[in-house]
Amino acid sequence: MKKESKYFIVLILIMILTSCGTSDNPGFKVKHTALGIMNDIVVVCDQDVWDSIIGDSLDYYYGGAYPITPSPEPIFDLRHFTPKELIDQPLRKELRTYLILSDMNSTTSSTTEMVIEDLSKSNISDPLQEKPSMSTIGKDKWAHGQILVYILADGFDNLASAIGEHFSTISTRIRQHDDKQLTQSTYSRGSNSGLSRKVEDLIGTSIDIPFDYVVAKEVEEENLIWLRKDTKDATLNLILRKEIYTDQEQTSKEHMKALKDDIGRKHISSIENNTYMRVNDKDLPILEYNKDFNGLYAKEYRGIWEMENDFMGGPYHTWMVVNGDELIYVDGFVWSPGKRKREMLQQLEKIVSSLNRS
Repeated sequence: MKKESKYFIVLILIMILTSCGTSDNPGFKVKHTALGIMNDIVVVCDQDVWDSIIGDSLDYYYGGAYPITPSPEPIFDLRHFTPKELIDQPLRKELRTYLILSDMNSTTSSTTEMVIEDLSKSNISDPLQEKPSMSTIGKDKWAHGQILVYILADGFDNLASAIGEHFSTISTRIRQHDDKQLTQSTYSRGSNSGLSRKVEDLIGTSIDIPFDYVVAKEVEEENLIWLRKDTKDATLNLILRKEIYTDQEQTSKEHMKALKDDIGRKHISSIENNTYMRVNDKDLPILEYNKDFNGLYAKEYRGIWEMENDFMGGPYHTWMVVNGDELIYVDGFVWSPGKRKREMLQQLEKIVSSLNRS
């Protein structure tokens, strides 16, 4: 068959599929893959709901400050559309993550009409008889790879209260939805198996290092290795070190700070003379969290660092992980002047989440 004939047949097939996609028969509708990036939420609700205290609550919880960056960055990026705006611009229905808010008592709400069509009234009324608000999940309504989170309430006041009540569960669910995209961005070129083995030999636990990280420094007598990824806009860093573990005090904030400052003074400097990295806990506090890495107890600390005698600084996440009779110190820090750092910190956290007992 001639090449021109093949192209003609392909063109006819595309025209048929396109025609089916615009048919009134939903069985032939072609769904595209959802567009957009992680950490981005489209809020769907009536305009009066968005302009009310509910909009303020959304901004407080979902748009609140990500912990911690030198300049404030939100936990999630929010944008709002009414149902009519989704209809008027069909591409707005092909994004990844939607948060749909509805006062089910409103008889004039176009959002409520959409929710009833999506979920059916019987699936909503029974739960709302038992409690004043509920949340539920939908998938792939307009495109493949979508998640739709519904917050529904019996009355406006209950809807306002539900924003905070359901935040922890919903934000965790959205993070799970974003995890695939986070993994793809972190390991865009695959894993560096050789470097992962090198780290495992040094610290005694396995960790999945992305392909584009290199060894910036290795100090065998200190059981320390510094890995780095350089891009045109940023430098992402991981320092791993192990020491003998004898006391829970070694996971404390004071020990973390002392260890981080000691490593910074010995090993990390800029091109300027007499410079070294240190913790800056005067401008922003150090935040502390309990963590579990595949059964390994850990403490996580978040804060900012600065370069003594130079104008450099940025955020860090530091983990103190107990692995039997050893303490694993993992320090992730970013330098990226003038750029948003939230996604970079999430990439470092994704790498560290692969830490596992050997």
